[in-house]
Amino acid sequence: MAHEVQEPIGLRLQWSVYLSGGFASSISGQMHVILPLWLVMLHPSPLVWGIALASRTFLPFLFAIPFGALMDKVGARRVILCSSFVLVGSVALFPTGTLIPWLIVINMIAGLAATLSWIGAQTLVGQRMQGDPTYTGRLSLVTRIGELIGPPVAGYLWDVLGPYAAFGFITLWAVGGVVGALMLPKTDDERTGAMPSVVASDLVPRLSHYMGAFYMMAIPAVLLVVMVSILRQAGQGMQSTFYIVYLIQEGYSGTAIGTLLAIFPLVGALVTPTVGPLAKRVNNAWLAIAMVGGSIVMVAATPLLGSYTILMAAIAFRGSMVGLMQPLMISMIAQAAAAGDQGKGVGLRATANRLAVTFTPIIMGGVIEFVGLENGFYVVGSVLLILLMGVAIYVKSAPGFRT
Repeated sequence: MAHEVQEPIGLRLQWSVYLSGGFASSISGQMHVILPLWLVMLHPSPLVWGIALASRTFLPFLFAIPFGALMDKVGARRVILCSSFVLVGSVALFPTGTLIPWLIVINMIAGLAATLSWIGAQTLVGQRMQGDPTYTGRLSLVTRIGELIGPPVAGYLWDVLGPYAAFGFITLWAVGGVVGALMLPKTDDERTGAMPSVVASDLVPRLSHYMGAFYMMAIPAVLLVVMVSILRQAGQGMQSTFYIVYLIQEGYSGTAIGTLLAIFPLVGALVTPTVGPLAKRVNNAWLAIAMVGGSIVMVAATPLLGSYTILMAAIAFRGSMVGLMQPLMISMIAQAAAAGDQGKGVGLRATANRLAVTFTPIIMGGVIEFVGLENGFYVVGSVLLILLMGVAIYVKSAPGFRT
């Protein structure tokens, strides 16, 4: 059942959520440009490429649900504050990652910190903004704007001034997330001291955290979000890793790659404001399936696209699909979850996302070892589309999705 907004949401709360979540989430677009360029200098095998690039999402895959439960207990604000500072420190260490094992460690820590800030922002939308699609759309819009600006600038700095300038820019970008986190207003419980304190045991994953989140998949809308999130993010895993590798092998510069990755959120930002009205008029389940299918096709067909112009058109189309999907998924989780389960609901979705983004590059790297880079796109894309057909069969047979 959808939550209804009972009172106006203050601008300070809105903007602090948008900035803390937007800066943290949009860092990934910059890292998708710079980290593969950095790895080129280390000459890894395709499988090691996949492991190094996928390591960013490994810790979020393990800890998204426990930290989501922690946000339900102690509030998202404190978790966002801590993670935003950790993100700045870890990003600043990337230029020291001249050995792949150390680079993987840094990437894992930075990935967890960015994910927790992003999960926290989504949790606050559910906890303090009633999961209204208007606010999820605005959060996604701010993130898309960041993804539009960041990658071309980072790529240009790499081309002109080198890796240290590029990583320095990303570090400054992370500081923007700290500013947003510091702006977050306290809840009444935090001001009066009624909010439980954080103890060491809260940071240890418990079976109850996972079981409480997994039980939520008994809700058809939540199960659908989990399934389509996995498939959407599997496509994203292809785009953020071997799509970049393909472009590098084709001879494109950091600026050109960054521009392509900026087109993706630009179109997403343009369509995001339409998600609220669209979600009220179109069956959300079939809308989600259609968007995921289109986004998978556009990335799987990359080796067929040829010229830079066609690549730009394809990623623009994919951006429109994802620009609608992201706020739609956030709203569906927020509206399906109970008030006390918002953090676990967001953590469940984040776990599904990170499951796909973590293992897709590793699997694709292994496939590429046998069939080559171009055929790797076709094989992995075909498997994802077959799995999406299974999701469509589930939606068609489940009574809850017929209206």
